[in-house]
Amino acid sequence: MQLNQIEEKIMAKKKSSRTIVGTPLTPVLLGELKALGKLPQTPADFKPDGNWVNSYRICTCHGYRESGNQDVGSLRIERLADRANETFTLKVNQRINQTDGLTNIVDVVVKCRNNQLASPTQWEVSSRFIGADGREIAKLQSKDSSATTESVGRKTSDWCLFELVQRLKFDKSIDLAFELLEGLSIAKQDQRLKYRGAETAKLGDRQARLHCFSQIGRGILPTEYWLDDNHRLLIVCSMNKAYILSRPGK
Repeated sequence: MQLNQIEEKIMAKKKSSRTIVGTPLTPVLLGELKALGKLPQTPADFKPDGNWVNSYRICTCHGYRESGNQDVGSLRIERLADRANETFTLKVNQRINQTDGLTNIVDVVVKCRNNQLASPTQWEVSSRFIGADGREIAKLQSKDSSATTESVGRKTSDWCLFELVQRLKFDKSIDLAFELLEGLSIAKQDQRLKYRGAETAKLGDRQARLHCFSQIGRGILPTEYWLDDNHRLLIVCSMNKAYILSRPGK
């Protein structure tokens, strides 16, 4: 038997021993994949409309239960309430590890109306890449800033959704229609966000009740936002990718 035939048989055996996940990620499935761990407790006095910091690790599933599941980056969102309480500011830092040792770092400062959709009014987005040698790649840097003068709008962004779901009531009458500005640059129409209800899931070593908002729309993967009873966003799942709260307050 030739060497390449032996290698093919070994690879086929490895594949046959792996279990296909077969469903989108959920908190329960993340626990089964050993990707969830122990989540930080939310303080009883947590105020979604106040000042806070939520830090998430970003993990992906490659489709099998036994292998290919790993953390690929992090997301940090800081909310700063303005004194007049008519607007607030979000500061976002996102790091994604890519192939060939590259890391993409995105920094965002976005001012939002203090309305149900956290409608963005002005923002600045910068993107840079760090090479495997730890140096920035100058030709891959970009920066964009924009503003809108709309008095009322049905627009929000993917990062703003992490904020606004924390201020929504846990009520099945919640059904929001809006336009999504993905990355604050790409407009995606006909988005809907609904409160789906509450479920019990094992979070590390404890059972907890989680409340779910689900988002569907054109040009996106279905996304679920899972919050605890204190309205802190713990987990966001989008098909094979999840954001998991890791270090609040830092």
